[in-house]
Formats: sequence, structure tokens, C-alpha cells
Amino acid sequence: MNAVRLARRFAVLCVLGSGPAMAADLGPITKAPPAPVAYSWTGCHAGAVAGGAWGSSQHIEDDTRRPAAFGLPLSNNFDVTGAVLGGTFGCDYQASGWVIGVENDISWTSVRGSGNLIPPLMPSANVFETKEKWLDTLRLRVGFTWDRWFLYGTGGAAFSDVGINLCSPRAVACGSSSQTVTGWTAGVGAEYAFWTNWSAKVEYLHVDLGTTFFPAIAEGSGSYLARDVKLTNEIVRVGVNYKFDWFAR
Repeated sequence: MNAVRLARRFAVLCVLGSGPAMAADLGPITKAPPAPVAYSWTGCHAGAVAGGAWGSSQHIEDDTRRPAAFGLPLSNNFDVTGAVLGGTFGCDYQASGWVIGVENDISWTSVRGSGNLIPPLMPSANVFETKEKWLDTLRLRVGFTWDRWFLYGTGGAAFSDVGINLCSPRAVACGSSSQTVTGWTAGVGAEYAFWTNWSAKVEYLHVDLGTTFFPAIAEGSGSYLARDVKLTNEIVRVGVNYKFDWFAR
């Protein structure tokens, strides 16, 4: 009996003694690293954009002094081209993988182009020029995200300073005029958040500034006819944005 009791005590001591050794073999217990947090597009941003534009313009007679020619084209469609450079501000809200937001941008532009008066109305040496000084768009952006990628469609209102220059070899001086006009715009874009709160984008916009009426312009030996001027732009631009963490979640 004594031998049995001694054997039992020895076994218990062995088990108790092996506990610290087994714990040492297991090593320290560590937690798994947290899963990476997906990028959030919710917030407001400011940035800069730059690119190029091309499009077309046409002048159409709208002068009541010449009823027989009223509504006839004064020029064929002619090309306009130039650069755009400006700033952007907007806010977005992300719900699941979808993002909706509003964005406003205003840019200086050098868009311009010229064409000749269609004969036989007057000598073909008459030159018409259409130009833009600035362009402002106020648009909705709606799209889908894949973490740091944001693909979207965009559309809204467009505002611009549209001007004309009119010159004739028979005139003492050229005539010019400009107006602020309203139109519409629509396009698509892609944006990528490349570092913390910074993102880069590429964007295409179609801008239709409609038809603008310009009254007759007086000059030394007479006047230039009143006219309607059509203008459209196709714009491709790149930009960079910084997102503020005002609504961080």
C-alpha cells in the first residue's frame, strides 16, 4: 500500500512540475494584427485641374434689319481649341460601395477659334472669332468604389464667359463683345487615392453652351450684324485632390 501511495504522489508531482515547462514551450500569446480598414471617400476635398479642350462654333444671322437673311448661317462650323487650368472644391458621401457627391470647379481657358464669312453674303475675308475667358461647372458625381479606386459619371450646369471678335477689311475697326452664358455638361472620370488623403483623377467632360445672342456691334463705318453664336467643348483634364477629414468615421 505504501508503494502505491508513493507512486501516486510521484505522479502528481511530475504533473505539477511539468506545467511551467509546457507553458514555456508554448511561448507568449499574441493577438492577430487588425484587418486593414478600407479607404473611405466620405468628406470634402479641394484640388487643381489642368488639361485641354477642343470643340466647334458657328455664327448665325439674327439681325432684324435683314429679314431675308434672318436665320441663315454667317459661317460654317469652325474649330475652337485651347487649354484649361483651374481649381476644384467638392464633397462626397460613401454608402457601402457607392459614392454620391457634388463638385464645383472654375478654370481659366484659352479656348478660341476663327472662321470666315460664307460668300456670297459678303467678302470671304471677313473673319469671325469665338473665344472663352473662363469656364465654371457645378456637377453631381455618382459612382462605385473599389477601395482606393472611384469610377463615376458626372453632370450638371456650366457657366462661361463667351466672346466674339469680328473683323472686316472694309471696316475702320474690329468689333468685339462678350457675355456670361449658361449651358450644361456631362462626362465620366476615374479617381485613385494614392497616398493618405491625396488622390489623382482623369476626367472627360462634354460642355454645351448653347446659342448666345449678340446684338449688332457699331464701328466707324457701319456695324456688324446681330448674330447667334453656338459653342460646344470637349474637355480632357487631369487633377489632384486633397480630402479633409471633417466627416471622418
